[in-house]
Amino acid sequence: MPDWLRTVNDFLLPYRMPTLMFLSGLLVPRSLEKPLTRYYWGKYQLVLWPYLIWSGIHMVQHIPAGPITNPQNWIATGYLWFLFFIGVYYSIAPFMRYFPAWCPPTFFAIMALALPEGHPERFAYFAIFFFSGALVATHAKLLDAILRGGWVIGGAGLVAVAFGTLATRVDTQYETWGAPFSICGIAVAIYLASRVNGRSWTIPFRFIGRSSLVFYVAHFPIIYGAWTLFTLWSDARPDTISIALFFLALSACTGLAYFQNIPPIKWLFRAPSFPSISTKKWK
Repeated sequence: MPDWLRTVNDFLLPYRMPTLMFLSGLLVPRSLEKPLTRYYWGKYQLVLWPYLIWSGIHMVQHIPAGPITNPQNWIATGYLWFLFFIGVYYSIAPFMRYFPAWCPPTFFAIMALALPEGHPERFAYFAIFFFSGALVATHAKLLDAILRGGWVIGGAGLVAVAFGTLATRVDTQYETWGAPFSICGIAVAIYLASRVNGRSWTIPFRFIGRSSLVFYVAHFPIIYGAWTLFTLWSDARPDTISIALFFLALSACTGLAYFQNIPPIKWLFRAPSFPSISTKKWK
């Protein structure tokens, strides 16, 4: 990886996955307005099902991730750990509403500090952002403070730039003490996105956003499979192959996203509905 690209990657590291977790948490209060049967059925269809499908594909394709027969390998499998984590967060979210909204992120912050390195620590660390998103969603004034901008966003922007710069020099990944600084960057990202929302040039990005599950689960198997073929048949430089793989994955995922509502492609990303389970009775 070129040094400049590694630097950009490290700068964004405190904000990329925390932002996705935060945005997922923003959807929790609205989702919980549904009856619990409908709520959990939706999470099974759109979270658990694609996780199981693509985890199986990943373990079959990527030997170090297997064997597929080992139940432990199905826990936070490879690049799909994000989907596993939010699946668990969504599962426990209905029980968290019996506590003040500030309790879950505080509880998981304490857990992240106490747990050893590895999946348990990461699980607690990202839960801070997920349930912080739910907290903001239940307090309109907090979200208004972000969207109105002004000195709040200006200050948050300075903090985010400083912390991102620090992340290029020091390993800050999964460090609980850095969570407040990451939230500053998330606030800036939300503010900037609100300012460009609806612009014509954002149409491709909104398409990707609405189909983010497709791009997320499908990109790695496409890249990994094509990389294996390219390295067998081509003597091209790795950076040249990487550029080709980027556009190949982008094109393939766009095609899958465009046809994602048509069986059997649909069943790669959403569990089939059965006649005995009708959403009409829950409306």
